Amino acid sequence: MESLEQLREWTGRVSNIANGYKMAQILYTALNAELFELLESPKSAAEVADARDWSERGTAMLLGGLLALELVTLEDNRYKNTALASACLVKGGCAYQGHILRHSQNSFADWTKLPERVRTGACGESSEDWSGEALRNFILGMRDIATLSAREVLDMVDMSVYRNMLDLAGGPATYSIAFLEANPAMRATLFDRPDVIDIARNEVEAAGLGERFDYLAGDCMADPLGAGYDLVFMSNIIHSFSMDENAALVKRVYDAVAPGGAILIKDFIMEDDRSGPAFGLIFALHMLVHTPAGGTYTFAEIKEWTDAAGFGNGRAMSLTPQTRLWIAEKPK
Repeated sequence: MESLEQLREWTGRVSNIANGYKMAQILYTALNAELFELLESPKSAAEVADARDWSERGTAMLLGGLLALELVTLEDNRYKNTALASACLVKGGCAYQGHILRHSQNSFADWTKLPERVRTGACGESSEDWSGEALRNFILGMRDIATLSAREVLDMVDMSVYRNMLDLAGGPATYSIAFLEANPAMRATLFDRPDVIDIARNEVEAAGLGERFDYLAGDCMADPLGAGYDLVFMSNIIHSFSMDENAALVKRVYDAVAPGGAILIKDFIMEDDRSGPAFGLIFALHMLVHTPAGGTYTFAEIKEWTDAAGFGNGRAMSLTPQTRLWIAEKPK
């Protein structure tokens, strides 16, 4: 018979899982009302209510929720951002996550359909919008995530040996911008959809790197990728596609890489027995909800694709607890 202490721990863990949506809604409500910008300086509940034209009762309860989440502090009846909130939830913060959080909020409706997705094994028709402001939130959300991740890739991989890279489906160009800033002799070509390239071009120009960037617009599964690259970088692409689609895409990349060049795949790569990482196991369900055939893939599966395409010397690297790298080289 389990101890009372053990049972308390178990029931607490189940309760925390079941109530996760409540914590998310507290965060989204505050984020969308730009409450964190307001709380860069201490405010009472009455001051916040007045500034947002809210009820004081509801405002006080929302601030209490933010306090429970350790996103604000309370001193002398005045609320103020924690350092975490200032960094991650205030526009212009050094690790701002607002765009990716809004993208996550936009995906909630499709997650309510998970039982049907599991039953059928297909995503059906998604309610998620991939245009206008929703697209911008998604692409700039990728920037929110990649700003830190690009620095981690640079710590793991010697980019100084490459001169001509393809940032395939590179979104806001955050990785290629970081790689070029660290390596003045490198040039980059960004391949993505035309509306995404418009966003990326603004990011590149803001970084002052316009003269070292080229752009290709199209469908990475069908349109020409260019040729002669010594590095093709693929960040968080393979999880959107099926096994067969990824095998075909890697073969297309092989044809675009110059002899001696490399493919570098960054994704939520799984252990070969799919025992983890935990994030990847949950993210596979995100792909079930949102894509026709996407998922998370193991090192062994990725090795099959690169080997079949003709790459050799494949090797794995862990970037974070959630994210891994696979790099393989084209024979000279």
